Amino acid sequence: MSAPSIELHLDIPGGFHSLGLDLDDEERQEQLWSIAEEVWPHGTDFQREVTFHTYREMAELALAEKSFYAGFCLDETPDARMTTASLLARLDPLDEPDAELSARGLFEALSANENNTVEEIRVPAGPGVLVLCGLQWQSDPQDDTAPSLPLARADVYLPLPRMARLLVLSLTTPSLPDLPFYVSLLSKSAHDLVVSSGSGSESGPGDGDGGGG
Repeated sequence: MSAPSIELHLDIPGGFHSLGLDLDDEERQEQLWSIAEEVWPHGTDFQREVTFHTYREMAELALAEKSFYAGFCLDETPDARMTTASLLARLDPLDEPDAELSARGLFEALSANENNTVEEIRVPAGPGVLVLCGLQWQSDPQDDTAPSLPLARADVYLPLPRMARLLVLSLTTPSLPDLPFYVSLLSKSAHDLVVSSGSGSESGPGDGDGGGG
C-alpha cells in the first residue's frame, strides 16, 4: 500500500488577483487580459496593453523562479490613496528533517544581513522566520540617474519537513505606509496554512482554498 500523498493548502489574502501560474499559456494570457480590463475599465487600449504586458512579465519571472503562486493587489484606501502589492509563493528543497533546527538556521543566516529585520515566528504548521527589508527598484540598474522607486519587502519562511520543502511567501509593495497591513495579511496566510494527507489535516486550523502545491 502506497503512502498517502501530502498536500499544502494555502489561503491567499483577499483582494489579490492570481496571475494564473496554474493555467496553461493560452488560459494565462486570457486571465491577464481580463485583469487588465478590470484595472482599467474606463481606460484606453494602450493602458490595458501596458498593464497586460507588465503582469505577463511578472508571471514569466515567477514561473522561472519556480513559484506556484503569483498575484497582485491594487486597491483604494479609505483616504483615497492607491495601494498595491505583489505576492509570490514557492517551495524550495529542505534537507533538514527537524523544523526547529531549520528555522533557527534560517534565523541566524538571514540575521547576518544588517539590512534585514528578522523575527522568529510560530504558526500551527510549525516554527518559521519573518524578514522585513527595504529595497530600491531601479528602472535601469546601469544608470544611477534613472528613475527609482523605494520598496518594502516581507518574507515568511516556513520549514515543512513532512514535505521536505521550505515554503517561502514573499510580499513586495511600493505603498510603504501600508506595509503593516500587508504584513498582517501575510501572517494570516502563514497562520492558516494546512499540511494534509490522505488521512486528513495534520497541521493548521482548517482547509484553505486559495492555493495548493
